[in-house]
Amino acid sequence: MAVLLELDGANPFRVRAYFRAAQVIAGHPAPLAGVSAEKLVEIPGIGKGIAGHLAEMESSGTFRELSEMRRKIPAGLLTLLKVQGLGPKRAKTLYETLRVDSLDKLKAAASSGKLRGLPGFGEKIEANVLEGIEFAKSAGQRMIYWNARAAAREVVSALVAATGIREVCPAGSLRRGKETIGDLDILCAAADGAKAVEAFTRLPQVEKVLASGPTKASVSLKAGIQADLRVVPPASYGAALVYFTGSKDHDVALREHALKMGLTVNEYGVFRVSDKDHKKPLAGRTEEEVYKKLALAWIPPELRENRGELDAALKGKLPKLVGLKDVRGDLHNHSTWSDGAASLAEMAEASESRGWEWVALGDHSQSVKVANGLSKDRLEASLKELSALRKKLKGIKLLRGMEVDILKDGSMDYPDEVLEELDVVIGAVHSGWRMEEYAMTERILKAVRHPRVHVIAHLSGRLLNDRGGYKVDAEAVIREAAAHGTALEINGRPDRQDITDVQARRAKELGVPVALATDAHTSAEFDFMEMAVTVARRGWLTKDDVLNCLSALELEDWLRS
Repeated sequence: MAVLLELDGANPFRVRAYFRAAQVIAGHPAPLAGVSAEKLVEIPGIGKGIAGHLAEMESSGTFRELSEMRRKIPAGLLTLLKVQGLGPKRAKTLYETLRVDSLDKLKAAASSGKLRGLPGFGEKIEANVLEGIEFAKSAGQRMIYWNARAAAREVVSALVAATGIREVCPAGSLRRGKETIGDLDILCAAADGAKAVEAFTRLPQVEKVLASGPTKASVSLKAGIQADLRVVPPASYGAALVYFTGSKDHDVALREHALKMGLTVNEYGVFRVSDKDHKKPLAGRTEEEVYKKLALAWIPPELRENRGELDAALKGKLPKLVGLKDVRGDLHNHSTWSDGAASLAEMAEASESRGWEWVALGDHSQSVKVANGLSKDRLEASLKELSALRKKLKGIKLLRGMEVDILKDGSMDYPDEVLEELDVVIGAVHSGWRMEEYAMTERILKAVRHPRVHVIAHLSGRLLNDRGGYKVDAEAVIREAAAHGTALEINGRPDRQDITDVQARRAKELGVPVALATDAHTSAEFDFMEMAVTVARRGWLTKDDVLNCLSALELEDWLRS
């Protein structure tokens, strides 16, 4: 509805209200189906009008205003918005002047040079559109990890309930915590494979059965992703879990390592090379048993990418990866002062209820108009509210945080005297994404060197399955961060996951502190800390590498250093 209103040129405040409500609904910890309108309006960000829409949707699948807008706005316009750089105005121009209503028509128009002569376009934008079309076509073929995990958990839970089988586990790239997932691999240990397969294909989550056999099946889920079940004997469960978790490169390296020991390893177990028929498994019941037989410590799934984990396991030098329980607070989130859907008090209380020791509460700076960024006067007012909350909440340390825009020339969105009032300053780019790599890199490096900037966020600016991000020399930024003691952020929003696991590991190698951030816009979105932890684990980070694992006193010392 928000997107349709934006295309129709509706009042920006009305558009923002719908976007905010969508954020609240998506981030709510429990389904809102069946919740009364009276209860819905108690949720911050949901007013009477939207509560009424939700009630109408529950009974009919839509609501009147949405149906009217769908009739009014051509469906093809929504397709065009998938291309980075095409906002509502440009999309409408393309439709009204060239009747472009699909990615194929857009590509044809851009390839023939028809865009550059339109108002608001040009050769550069035309080239960017062609690049964006390819990204838009490839995006969506893989599901973001957070959503895939939710779908997998639902299927696993339903399968356990239907069969009573206890050894059921997602495998593949999902278990390794990859940022996007192609399909779900689910492994099950059962003596009766056919019974497990039948139960799997009859689950309510299944939309269509693609293939089915005695020990495996493939289905298309209503969640929009394919799921493949493999049933193995209980004695082979551990070996199969290693094999189907992967990665392929890890499995190949594991087999090569086994051969050097006169052993072979596959999804059925560990065998001597001389046991050609694989009749006498030496290990296979558990993963730990398999790795131990190969003289290796058990390797956490997140590390199984053949990036040195076998050598580390052989030498007993695997890192003790950071866990959610090690996290003591969050450095990056937003309230209703800017584009959040929960008040400053609600965000503070939610942080305290999670058992966190501290939290930095802050919002967007003044130049980020689209996110209702705070002018200096509004910032002062928000800090006064935070001071009052400090007196009220004694169980948690509240820090004055702010996500401050890095302007095109590399300067910060507030003058230094304003930054001095803040405990935590997070620098981030929110505009000018089409800058050349050298210029963008210099822009960010200037912020890295700023004495009042503690953390750099959104290093790439990407949104998974939406936009590819801007061009920046990440290695140069990481090196400069190491030189100046500036931290880099792993953003836990499921569509960001930025910095990446590879960049996080590079930061660790150079001694750059890493900050985990939820970027929460509702109190429920503090759950995104788990996503940030997953990326950190894939980056080989321990709690000693992560700012969020410091006590309040330790963090304050670091911020002052």
